[in-house]
Amino acid sequence: MTKNSFLIGAVGDVFIDRPDNALDLFAPVRGIFGEIDLLIGNCEGAFSSRPAYAPSSTWRVVSDPRNAEPLGPAGFHVMSCANNHTMDAGYVGLADTLEALQGQGILTPGAGQNLEEANRPVTLERQGCRVAVTSHASVFQSGYGARPQMPGIATMRVHSHYYFPEWDESGRIEPGARPHVRTFAWPEDIASLGETLAGARAQSDVVVASFHWGSAWKRGMITDYEREIARAAIDAGADLVLGHHHHFLRGIEFYKGKPIFYGLGHFVFDLAWIGKMLPAAEIERLKDAYGDYAIYPREGYPLLPFHPDGRLTMIALAAVEDGRIGEVGFVPCIIGPDNRASPVSLDSEGGRMVLDYVRLVTREGGHPTEYRPSGRTIGGYGIISAHQCA
Repeated sequence: MTKNSFLIGAVGDVFIDRPDNALDLFAPVRGIFGEIDLLIGNCEGAFSSRPAYAPSSTWRVVSDPRNAEPLGPAGFHVMSCANNHTMDAGYVGLADTLEALQGQGILTPGAGQNLEEANRPVTLERQGCRVAVTSHASVFQSGYGARPQMPGIATMRVHSHYYFPEWDESGRIEPGARPHVRTFAWPEDIASLGETLAGARAQSDVVVASFHWGSAWKRGMITDYEREIARAAIDAGADLVLGHHHHFLRGIEFYKGKPIFYGLGHFVFDLAWIGKMLPAAEIERLKDAYGDYAIYPREGYPLLPFHPDGRLTMIALAAVEDGRIGEVGFVPCIIGPDNRASPVSLDSEGGRMVLDYVRLVTREGGHPTEYRPSGRTIGGYGIISAHQCA
């Protein structure tokens, strides 16, 4: 590599909750992670042995701090901490989580002891190039947002507008009919994001913006506000946008030539307690509301209570060449019954499944992007490259 050239890698939701300290949890991807110069993940929960559960928390994603110990050895440099479970264990749990990560040298954008700290970008240097990473959440529980003198996460708030479709020529309003939903980011938060990213841009060569957003209940769906925020982030100075929360992969879009990974799915997300926490009546209610995409126990996958689509994931890759984002792509991975993500070769059944799925959700998201083997490998596995269609 030339000076200012290195590789950024990213995965989706990561949360470990196992009876044994799973130091070999990332063994299948060790070769790939070892070739990534800056590895980013999303910390989808709290690590604390003394949780003070937030009153607004529902499904509490909390485990002992020892479960965070594999993250540093695995090679993570940055863990986004802005999401809807970061504050599940309260202020004390947040402090424990940040300590568990930062104690391993992992940077933690998106959460802090006050609003300024939560919004502050983290910066790293690679090959003489300064990289800034920011993190914000649009999906979160009430009270989880940081305030000027209170701990919490960095938020990007969203308005939802419910309306009846304009194609009804009579303008009929039918009581009880299911309305359409449009979403819009708060202008104040777009302005604040712009200031944050512009400041990061002024002091860095590459800016990465991470967002926790979207809906998990419909395959491939990109909400209005995801597109709005992603493009606003690039307009303000971001070079690469990473999205998560859906638990399923989403497509890749290029805006002004810069890549947006709308959804990285999850990578290691242990939820063994779902079957014990949810009574049968609650599981049936979830199935009625969300169908197969509801979260409920799945036979043969005790730690992964998601639709089979959630077993398809990726390691996103972005090459930085001479201080600019160059080629982007991903390594396809399959999550097995042990809830470990393993890379798969491009000519395998699993590799074809992931690629076909990414192409499908890309079409459903309306992104003019195509994918093809790059001819290069990482850790012995082929890379799929993403290209903006002409």
